[in-house]
Amino acid sequence: MTPSSWGRDFALRWTAFALCLTGNALLGCGTGTDADVATPETQCSEASARTGSLACLHRLTSEADWQSLSVESDAVDQVRSAKYMLPARKGARLAPLFVDSRVYDLHYVFMAKAFPELFPGLTPQKYLELLFDPAQRELYVGELTEYRLTAGEHRFGFTLAEDPGSPGTSSCTEVRAVHAELARRLYAPTLAVVPESEAQGDWLPSCGLEVIDPRTVKYEAYHRAAGFGTVRRYKTSDLPAAIERADLGFQDILVLDQAPSDIATIVSGSITGTRQGPLSHLAVRSASRGTPNCYLDGAYDFLKDWEGKLVRVECGAIALAIREAALDEATAFWAGLKPEPVSLAQPDGDFSELLELEALDLSTVAARELAERRVGSKGKNLAWLRQNLDLQLTPKGMLVPVSYYLSFLNKNSWQVDLGTGTALHTFAETLDAWLDDPAFIADTRQRNAQLLALAAAFKTGTCDSALMAELAQRIPKVFGAATETVRFRSSSNAEDGAYFNGAGLYDSFSGCLADDLDADEAGPSQCDSKQKVERGVCDALKQVWASLWNPRAYIERAYFGIDQQQVVMGVLLNERSQAELSNLVAFNGNPVSAGDARYVINAQKGELPVVSPVSGVWPEEDLLTLQDGAVTLVERHTASSEVKTGEVVVSDDNLRLLGATLAKLSTIYPFDLTAPEGRELLLDSEWKVMPDGSLRVKQIRPFLK
Repeated sequence: MTPSSWGRDFALRWTAFALCLTGNALLGCGTGTDADVATPETQCSEASARTGSLACLHRLTSEADWQSLSVESDAVDQVRSAKYMLPARKGARLAPLFVDSRVYDLHYVFMAKAFPELFPGLTPQKYLELLFDPAQRELYVGELTEYRLTAGEHRFGFTLAEDPGSPGTSSCTEVRAVHAELARRLYAPTLAVVPESEAQGDWLPSCGLEVIDPRTVKYEAYHRAAGFGTVRRYKTSDLPAAIERADLGFQDILVLDQAPSDIATIVSGSITGTRQGPLSHLAVRSASRGTPNCYLDGAYDFLKDWEGKLVRVECGAIALAIREAALDEATAFWAGLKPEPVSLAQPDGDFSELLELEALDLSTVAARELAERRVGSKGKNLAWLRQNLDLQLTPKGMLVPVSYYLSFLNKNSWQVDLGTGTALHTFAETLDAWLDDPAFIADTRQRNAQLLALAAAFKTGTCDSALMAELAQRIPKVFGAATETVRFRSSSNAEDGAYFNGAGLYDSFSGCLADDLDADEAGPSQCDSKQKVERGVCDALKQVWASLWNPRAYIERAYFGIDQQQVVMGVLLNERSQAELSNLVAFNGNPVSAGDARYVINAQKGELPVVSPVSGVWPEEDLLTLQDGAVTLVERHTASSEVKTGEVVVSDDNLRLLGATLAKLSTIYPFDLTAPEGRELLLDSEWKVMPDGSLRVKQIRPFLK
């Protein structure tokens, strides 16, 4: 999965349930009789009829069944493998099944394509939550593999997927339950368990089951290829935090002490210290990207002397080869990993007029293109909404053009070494030098440190006096008073597009004009006494401008081939909503499931996030069926974790209004591009329910499904 391939991570979660285990049986899978199975074993035949080919089988009754859905393995001790799925609790949506792994190489792809009605809007993150979040766990998954033992005997073994970032989350009770359920569905007389991690390998022998130890193999290649990158070693438990910090990316060779359950971040190659299944997500992703991927016993310690070095790594048939590499050969390799470059609207650095949303000309394709060059994508899109919807549905706002960001870069300086010793350089000179520096381009960690230092320097800069004087006049006029808190939001030319949405890359901040106008810099804020420090307009502008160079934003733009020299930041100012009843993410269709025209609405209580909520908190999911622009059916698919049983986050009336409004927007929104063959353009929008119960739109963007 590329960083933006799923568009938005509009993470949804399912109702909390305790794990349903008793003795050695799964309460969702039955205790040995078909009558106990919660979900009828007709799902596979129904999915096969729906997809036009074999999707899965609920039982493997013969060698022919096994051959029909398993894939051959190149591993020295393995013959064939397939994926399985078992319910982990009562009420799970799937019956026990074996996936046709010749067609569906990833569990979540199988779920989304074979069962779109059961798993609407499924994303990789949501899938992982269904496996590993104790409050939501619905499924046990793993691989079933036919092993070739040393004596020539063949034996089936299964793995039970466990979150490697939280070892010890599985137990003998669960493993025995999975073993019992698989054994009664498998034609083979014996079944062993296979450790998926070092931690499992330590305790599985105590569970009273036969164990196949995969550690007898010391090297194994899953995708034989060569790759170039800087070696980055991590303990698997530390990997999520490293990804969150953007400490690694497509220019790095990742070395892990253990095989992870998945790595969505693009890397140039991967070497794990424990074996991966041939159908593991990492193996599948590496093969699809063409990057080297292999297992080497003790890889984390063995490769410690290569840490931080730019190398060529080759996962060969029988061994790993590594050597130092030159930047030019690495650069050529990285270019082959990237998708087609995304071009930007070239910035207009001369336009300096502050416009209210209603005043931005968006009447033609050419006018909309010019608006994006002047004020950025988010501001343009909200202005279009303001001009085309009932004003009660849209916030008041105004736009600070990108020219002021460019002026800020050229007029502010800091002490920095650009290669000839520490000296005073403008921010513009700094970025020009860095973006032409091979070390900055190639070394993720060095680059991140430099970008974070620049962000800190931005905050010490000064804002244009003419701009501040103009804002002092315009903010009271647009928002009512200098003491009204205003939300300052990113509006770059590298976000909110169909081919690069940039969701979550940049930052928003609140600003208070009265804090700039008072006689001191001491808190509390003049706009909000609960804020113990002042929140001036200039500070808000500088923080939004600085966020253009967040490390994650840089690396994602680089992966998509965006010219970093052309990236600029406008700023959208709009009303700050307070004490909202709920916030929503809404699509006028199903963003991940083909053939499902229902609108997908995700809503959460208060200001709690819909996107990337904390563990144990999940939003409401509602599905809307429409006909002739009106909602004819509201399906309450998932309840929010934050409401009482029977309560909802969004009322039926507001869902009907939202559905009708999105339907209207679908007919008039100017996409200004044509979807490629086999793709579909949807609208991705964000909304709030205000304290008085009314709807208010926050933003809209095209989404390429």
